[in-house]
Amino acid sequence: MNPLSLLWTDLRILVVDTVKVWWRLFPQIAGIYLLGWLGFQVALKIAAYTEDLNVWVTIAVFSAGFLTQLIPIVLILRLVGRELGIREMVPEEDNAQDERDNSITHLLAVTLLPFIGIYAAFGQLNDAANELWVNQMVRTGAFSSDNVLAALSNIAKDQPVLLIGVVIGSYVVRRVIDLLHERTGWRVLGIGVALIESFFMMVVVLGGVRLFQTITGWFMDRAVVGWFASGLDAFRGLLASLNLRLPELVDQWVTFYLDEVWPSFWEVFSQPIIWLAVAALVYGSHVMSVAELWRKRTPITTRLKGATSFEPRSDRRRLQGIKPPPAGVQRAAVEFKEALLGDIDDKYLPTINSVRLILRAGVIFLGAYIAVYAVHQILNNYAHVLVQSIVGGHDITFWVTWGPVWDLLYGLPFEPLRLCLLAVAFRRCLELFRARAHPTDQVVTPAAPEKVAA
Repeated sequence: MNPLSLLWTDLRILVVDTVKVWWRLFPQIAGIYLLGWLGFQVALKIAAYTEDLNVWVTIAVFSAGFLTQLIPIVLILRLVGRELGIREMVPEEDNAQDERDNSITHLLAVTLLPFIGIYAAFGQLNDAANELWVNQMVRTGAFSSDNVLAALSNIAKDQPVLLIGVVIGSYVVRRVIDLLHERTGWRVLGIGVALIESFFMMVVVLGGVRLFQTITGWFMDRAVVGWFASGLDAFRGLLASLNLRLPELVDQWVTFYLDEVWPSFWEVFSQPIIWLAVAALVYGSHVMSVAELWRKRTPITTRLKGATSFEPRSDRRRLQGIKPPPAGVQRAAVEFKEALLGDIDDKYLPTINSVRLILRAGVIFLGAYIAVYAVHQILNNYAHVLVQSIVGGHDITFWVTWGPVWDLLYGLPFEPLRLCLLAVAFRRCLELFRARAHPTDQVVTPAAPEKVAA
């Protein structure tokens, strides 16, 4: 097939299958979405009343609100994936699922970092902080210029030692509760791990960025930066004296890149790719491992536990012949190293590996997927503008009371549709990888179950 035919095929599959699965599962998806919306709104209201207690309590409640948004996303993606038969694409003889694939708490831990990172990078986190700030002002009746993000920024600037201590302390507490959860299997401990993990990620992502900005600002005030700037100005003056217009051209190109090219690339291209990578993680390490083998055109029959980057760290170490830690004095050091590296390897590196896997799905598929995703975002924005035009202008009290309801009206159809698009796009990735691994086989979309229980 020529590239245009392939592009049309991908566009047709993404649009048609997304609309079909969204229509079939909309009652179940809408119910899950409404629960997540309600949980987030309740968290915002509670966080507005904790302002007088402690800033860390407010951050904890605020981060728990984002966890109530991530849980519905994971559940909806799993529901749509079951309808699309994503796990059924794995051959039956190699369909032994990893225990982690059925653990909601593990999926939350794996997807929390990219989820909060996406929300922070594209402004949703700042919008939620402003919404919390407005709720606090309406409750107290007093104007305040600081929201929860500003408070965290001030702590990172004025008390960096305290911020680092909170990060280390929350990590240690989370690891201890995680180990207890693994040994006992109590679901209450799993919920506690997810809550502490969300608080830890929120402080790391937001506080870490502001701590880095503080360090960068300190460095920019050093004399060595002034020396470098003086040398650069002298070099620019030398080029200007030669009448080459090179400094002017460089400034124009840099300004155009920073103001036009990079924002468009980051908003239009990176956001859908990262979201698709997060959706891929939801379907489990086993599916991702099989997808990686298909991409490498390696027979699945030769698959060994620990052979791919999506396998658990313990399986990879076992395949490499690394023995368990020895008894004695070295055991504590080895256990500490495993607790740190194993956590990073099992929960944070899968995001990078998932992005790399998605990027290798092909230029044609990625172009079709990004185009459909962009159309969805455009329609979503127009719906937002339409709702605001119908409602008209009102004071702040009206929007605090009814703003979330209006956001729900235009968000309810579009957000589930976006999640269905992510699931369909990942299934298409698996089809393409499988077609490349078995070029003589005909790629057939797996039949979807007749009915999925709520």
